[in-house]
Order: sequence, then C-alpha cells, then structure tokens
Amino acid sequence: MRFCVIRPVVCLFLCSLPALARAEPTRELSIRGPKEVLAGDPESSSVDALGQIGPGPVSVVIAPGAQHPILTLLPGPNGTLDVGTAQGGLGTWSPTGGLKGVAPASTRLYAALARSKGVLYAGLSPDAELVKIEGGVQKPFAKLTQKYVWALLPIEGAGAGELYAATGEPGQVLKVAGNGKTEVLYDPGETHVRALLLHPRRGLIAGSGQKGVVYQLAKTGAFALYDSELEEVTSLAHDPETGDLYAAFVSEAKAGEVHTDRYIGPAKGDDEGGSPFKGSEVVRIKPDGQTELLWSSKTEGALALVMVGDRLYFATGTGPKGRGRIYSVERSARDRLVLHARLEAPLVTALVPAPTGGGALIAGTAPGGELVRIGPGARSEAVYLSSEQDLGRLSTVGQLWFDAQLPKGARVELSARIGNTKVQDSTWSSFSAAIDDPQGGAVSLPKGRYLQLKVVLRSAPNGEAPLLRSMHASVVRANVPPRVQEVFLLRRGVYMASMPPEEEREKTVTLSRNLLKELRGPEEEDEQRLRVRQGLRPGMLTVAIVAEDPNRDGLLYRVELRREGEEWIEVEDETADPYYSFDSRTRPDGRYQVRVTASDRPANPPELTLVDRAESDPFLIDNTPPRLSAATARAQGEQLLISVEASDELSRLGAAEVSIDGGPWVMLPAKDGLLDARQETLAATVWNPSKKPRPTVLIRVEDEAGNVATTQAR
Repeated sequence: MRFCVIRPVVCLFLCSLPALARAEPTRELSIRGPKEVLAGDPESSSVDALGQIGPGPVSVVIAPGAQHPILTLLPGPNGTLDVGTAQGGLGTWSPTGGLKGVAPASTRLYAALARSKGVLYAGLSPDAELVKIEGGVQKPFAKLTQKYVWALLPIEGAGAGELYAATGEPGQVLKVAGNGKTEVLYDPGETHVRALLLHPRRGLIAGSGQKGVVYQLAKTGAFALYDSELEEVTSLAHDPETGDLYAAFVSEAKAGEVHTDRYIGPAKGDDEGGSPFKGSEVVRIKPDGQTELLWSSKTEGALALVMVGDRLYFATGTGPKGRGRIYSVERSARDRLVLHARLEAPLVTALVPAPTGGGALIAGTAPGGELVRIGPGARSEAVYLSSEQDLGRLSTVGQLWFDAQLPKGARVELSARIGNTKVQDSTWSSFSAAIDDPQGGAVSLPKGRYLQLKVVLRSAPNGEAPLLRSMHASVVRANVPPRVQEVFLLRRGVYMASMPPEEEREKTVTLSRNLLKELRGPEEEDEQRLRVRQGLRPGMLTVAIVAEDPNRDGLLYRVELRREGEEWIEVEDETADPYYSFDSRTRPDGRYQVRVTASDRPANPPELTLVDRAESDPFLIDNTPPRLSAATARAQGEQLLISVEASDELSRLGAAEVSIDGGPWVMLPAKDGLLDARQETLAATVWNPSKKPRPTVLIRVEDEAGNVATTQAR
C-alpha cells in the first residue's frame, strides 16, 4: 500500500511526509506492485511478477478427491488419462465415465507410467516392480533389484515393452527389454534418479534425486548439463520450437517428506508455515549449454513441468495450510512470470496437457487426489480482493480510480468497503457501488479506519481480457489535535533568527542501477529543516518549542508571557518558528512563565482547526547586578586580607574574583566555603605581589543571571 498526498506528479510515502509545512489534506491510497497486490487475495485472478492482475483461467474439478495423493498422470487414447496414486492404486479417467480404478488400492506407489505400442506399463514402489495393464488386467512384467521406480519412458522405434526406467535406492537409469530383462544404462552413484526425458536433439536426459544434476546420456557415458545448488530434479520438459530444455529442482526441509526479480510471493491465505520445501527453482538450459533461472522460491517446490505452445507451465506445492499453484513463463513475452492459477490443495503434483487439447491443462493434487481441468481460456469474470488497508485513524473515502489496459468491450469494476476491525468481519460496511471509469468516481461509505478494495475483471465479448496495473482511493483522515510536548529555555544569552530556506544544490552522484530506480519513482521528501542564525548577546533569552501533529499538519504558534501574579501578555502570534527570542532587559525583574498554543490551522478549515497548549517551568528575569559593600583589603606583611559583603535581590551568587594591581583575576571564595546563597561574605588571604601597603584591589561578583558588579576594596 502507498499512502500519498494527492497533487500533481509528486507522490509521498506516508512515513516520509515532512512535519513542518505539510498539511494532511486529501491523501491517495495506492495499491500496486507484487508485494502489495499479493498481500491480498487474487481469488479467481492471475497475477504476474509486476503485480498486474488479469482474469485467471477457467478451473473445474473433473474428479473429486479420493484421499489418495496423485503422483503421476499420463494422457491416453480417446481423451482418457491414466492416474497413478499413492496407496490408491491405478485409475483411468474418461470424459464420460470419470475416474475408475484399473488396479486395486494397495500400500504401494504408482509413481511412474508409460505407454509402449498401445500397452500401459507402470512402476510400483517400494520393492520395485514393473507391471503391464492390458484389457483392464494388471500383469507382472519385470521384478527389479532396486527399491523405487520414479519414471518410465518408451524407447522410440523399439518393440513393445522396451523402456527406460529411473530408479531409487540405488539411483540408476535402466534399459528394459521387451521380455522384462533389465540392464543398467547409467549409474551416477546417487541414491535416486527422479526424472527422464527424451529430447529430440540431445537424446535421453536424466535428472538426479540427490545431487541436483541434469545428465545427458550417451553410449559412452553421461555429460552433466547443469548442477544445481538444490538436491532433487523433480521434472523435465523441452520446447520443440527452440530446443530449450527445462528442469525443476527442489530441496526438502526434511529428507523423504515429499515423494512427489523470478519470484511471486505468497498471496493472502497462502500460509507456507511448515512447508516441506526449503528451496526450489526452474531453469532453462539452452541448446548452446547456457542456463537461465526462470523462477525460484524458498517456500514452494516446483513438482511438474509441461510445455504448451510458447508457454512453460509448472505446478508447485507448499505447506499443509497453503495452496498449490500453477505458474506460466511466456517465452514470447521475454519470460514474463505469471501466477496462472491457485488450487485449493496444498500440493499440485502432476501436470499434463488436457487430452482434448485447446491449451487446457489437467492437474493432479495431493493429499486429496483431485483432478482439476485448468482452461482452456480465461474466466469471463474474475475477482480480486485487497488486504485490509490500515488508514491510521477514522477516515472518509472520496473517490476510487484505477489504471488498466482495457480492450474494447472489457471492463474493470472497482468498489470498496470500510470498517474498524483489523480483519474484515460482519461489522464492516457493504461494498460500495462499483466504479468502472479509470478516471474515477465518488463512492458513499461510512467513516472507518480500515479499507478493502474489490476488483471485478470482465472480459470483452470477443474474449480479450483487461489487465489491471494499480488501484487507488482518495482518503481524508480525521483531524486530531497537535501536541505541545515541551516548552523550555535555552541557556542565557542565546538568540535565534530565521533564515530563508536553502535551494537544492547541484551535486555529484555515482550513477548506478539503484540510483536510477530511486529517481524513477516518486520523490520522497525529507522532513523540512528550519534554517536559523544563532548568536550570543547579553540579556537575550530564547524559548524553544517541541511539538508534533499526528496528521503531519503544519503548525502555527501563539506565544504568551506573564510575570508571576500578573496576566498573560501575547508576545508572538501565528509564527511557524518553533522558538521565540527576546531581550530580557526590556522586562522588569521577576519570575516569569511562557505559554505556547499550537494550532493546525494551516492544514484545516476554521471549523476543524484544533489546538494544544503547554507552559514552561517558571524562570527568572534578573537584570540587576549584585550589591557589594564593606570591601576591604588590609596588608599584613607580604599578604593581604580581603573581605567584601555581597548580596542579590533575586538570584544566587554565582562567581567572585579579585585582581591586585591589574594582575589576573583569581577566585575569591565565600567565607563559609560555599558560594550558594543570595547573600555571602567573601573573604580570602592572598599574597601581595607589590608589597605595597595599599595596593589597588578590584573585586567583581556575578550572579546566576549573568549580572556583574565591580568595586574597589579600601
């Protein structure tokens, strides 16, 4: 959320509004960018890495969950899908018959499926075994010495049942003959090999499940195409047009927990607490061997990849309280990353093109085991809800407006509701009437502290969809009074005088990407600093004012002065300077106080202006020097016995000194050793440097107010 003063060009973050000369007029609430947008709930919308909102794809559950996690999907003949599950057996889904069991439920995993010459083969784990399914009957095909089978591929141009298999414990790539016999094609020395792909140019590709390496296999061995910092390759895909190879990697937070400016953060409700993943990435490996990172996350895991047209789709999983996601990377749009869809299940474990084509996808989920068709096409109507926006205090909402790409016939409808609880509940207002004009329109809402925006995206009749870039609301927050925190005197003699503000000077900067990014955005103004001249002059007193306004309103001050027992006298009115300097010598001696009244009038109409008032501690104005009497200096050999009586009407005595025959001033102590009263006897025995019987002796005494009296001792 951005909170800005509405004025041409300049948009200021709330926390950077200057405290002196800025009022709190109408402000702009602005929601844009991925961080702010994903703090809300995309609901049925899609969101890209720039925070732009578009309609999400049409999503339909085509097979309700059977409470058995789906591990793999394989498109079959006549629009069917073969479905491998964990402990739920093997099933086949058809558009007319739904999902039906082919192999009975068991304690084993159907994690790998392949079709060779029209016959379906499956890999069972643990205690790895290959089976074939013909006519709805499952038959043994090959018993393996490995524990797990993670992937199967038919060998192109080979006979029925000739397969490649990726295994675990140990992790190997096997070549399986039509009679079920196996040979080790490649052993990387890892615990698992998790993924296989037959690339039209590179040949057989394998992804490891321990070291995070993508291998290109050949008769003479293997060549490592990419070595990830993560541990497990979960899926492989390729682009038939460019030859690019894609790989998905994960690292698990706990080994074995999951068997199944490139980042879009969590949306509201996507709680990744307890996520089984500590890292994941999707990487492109180009034909020349160069690699590019397309996506990464610290809380999600990419579990399945599929290429459809010029888009790479990948499915992710997260913690048990989160929601699995489908992302897309658009090759023709410079790899624009889009949060394509969110599913209710926390894990989207399998993703394939729909058998019927048309750009639709079929996703398999865990742990519930649903089949969900995503697409083809976007929703004609999609909804986005922002998070609850804290306006700071009771506020009035004026207009709503938005910035969007609007094809002819498409619409964006923006509305708002308001309340006084941090989380929206039944005490909130209803949503306002929708605003469908990008230039904005007024809404009628009660006053409240928390605001939520709702967007409905409606596609044009020809299917062209709007793309929302940002949404805005004008807000006036309730005025609150300023607070005068302290009124106090600076040390005596200090005075201040205001100076005109200094213009921004040209400066030398180091050109960098961060600087350009900073200058591209709205200016963030620092708090205005008042420039003053400071000086020292006898008799001057300066009253300092410390005040603030929660609205960041500009303040004016009225300063009043009174002598103890008398009425207040106004000495300064409507000054913006947080100080008042005056010559105390123009005032009679006595104890005084200063009263300051702060008003936020510069920022508010008269009927809404609020004030606060505070008084200083009493202070003394004393312009009369001490009285000195009975000053004597008696010679006694080489010494002088000096004495003087000193008193002051208002102030304590502060310092006393003596000078003999024009010599340096030296301290003259009080007779009792403490110079701390308004009346003292000052006495001392000092050396007589001239040894004259009657030297010239000068005595000076200063009171705490800085007044000095001088006399000559007799």
